[in-house]
Amino acid sequence: MTTHNIPELLPYNGIKTKKIEANEHFRVVLISLQQGQRLDEHTSPTDAFIYVLEGNANFNLEGVAHFLSPGDGFSFKAHAEHSVNALTDFKMLLFR
Repeated sequence: MTTHNIPELLPYNGIKTKKIEANEHFRVVLISLQQGQRLDEHTSPTDAFIYVLEGNANFNLEGVAHFLSPGDGFSFKAHAEHSVNALTDFKMLLFR
């Protein structure tokens, strides 16, 4: 399957998610956060990788803030507590 212009699939309006691809091996989700929005602390049941498409955010992993900007990638282990604070309008792809 081909998906073009992935960042354009979601508007900046609060917090939005859209499944891009999923099968028995992996899942790809587009996540859009409007400036000032926050994904509260949570965990993932699997290891994960995020890739920043647009904007800036602090990705808080186990109490440590990591500044992310377009082109950055970040991986983390299953069950690690994390949250995301959008410093500007922010879009990322989540692979898990």
